[in-house]
Amino acid sequence: MTMMMKDTTNLYAVSGGNAENILGNLVWFSVSDMEILRDDLVKLAMNVGLPEKYVPAPIRPSDAFRRATSEIGGVLRSNEEITEVLMVREVLSAEERVIRHLIKEVRDKKNVQLNYEKIGEIEFERQWGTMNVVALTDEAKPALHKAKVLYSKYRDYFISDHIRRLIKVALGDCQAVGVRPAGAVYFTPAAYEPTIKALNSLVKTLPGNAVEMHYLPVVNENEQKQMLEEKLRSHVLSQVSQIGSMLGGNAQVLSVKKTLKSLASEFAVTLRAQNVVSKTTANHAIHQLHELKAQVAEYENLLESNLGEVRATIDILRKQVRIMLDRVSTESGVA
Repeated sequence: MTMMMKDTTNLYAVSGGNAENILGNLVWFSVSDMEILRDDLVKLAMNVGLPEKYVPAPIRPSDAFRRATSEIGGVLRSNEEITEVLMVREVLSAEERVIRHLIKEVRDKKNVQLNYEKIGEIEFERQWGTMNVVALTDEAKPALHKAKVLYSKYRDYFISDHIRRLIKVALGDCQAVGVRPAGAVYFTPAAYEPTIKALNSLVKTLPGNAVEMHYLPVVNENEQKQMLEEKLRSHVLSQVSQIGSMLGGNAQVLSVKKTLKSLASEFAVTLRAQNVVSKTTANHAIHQLHELKAQVAEYENLLESNLGEVRATIDILRKQVRIMLDRVSTESGVA
């Protein structure tokens, strides 16, 4: 590795490289608390040449309401004998409105009792996107005020989660593969460098210093190719495991499989035992496996490696999901 400098984009992950001799880039980023209006984010993305498709969809008021009201609970007070806790409980979710109650739970340790009291009410009107609150006691007022403040924030502003999602979706389109166990560092093939540069430019234009992103080219050498093939195989294992879990498999069992062969066997067991699965979920799994096979083929060409057995296994899994979908649909009488 070359020495790190302030402008890391001018460095190479491996010394001795040049712009014409790179496999791709190592990319890493971090996102802290931030706020930005969606329209402002769209403008910034367009200014740096990043397609608007990467900007998350507009926030639904109902999602902002649920998020805001979910964050106002917590301990009111606590001592050796009694602990009072605020909880939010949804009592109605209808086409016109959503109603949540603010409940105070009193844990009486001395008498070993639990008591509950409704101290506030929060109503969301779907048509107008408005939130109304009613405090039945004074102690409910701070929490209800916080709910209104958070609702205004979450309704109008994108926060760190949205920026993190934008970057991850863009990296996914760049066929990113994690190269660190925690997933904090990714590799993207050289063909997607324009998108990586646009992402990096966007990050630099975001307000404050809440988001950081860096990328370093990786030189086309055999050692790097071997490392990337190993990481790609780990990536395939992880993706197949997640797809198996999505189809009803045991996530703990699937996640401990160390080879694609053993994972595929467990995946097949999951499919044979599955009798209830939505058509949407199954089709999504088929699409994901199709995309995964295409990604392996792209890396096979990039790394000049033979990954035919990996592609073949993924294709078999895709066909098995299709067979399972047809079987379940027939059994349930769905054409």
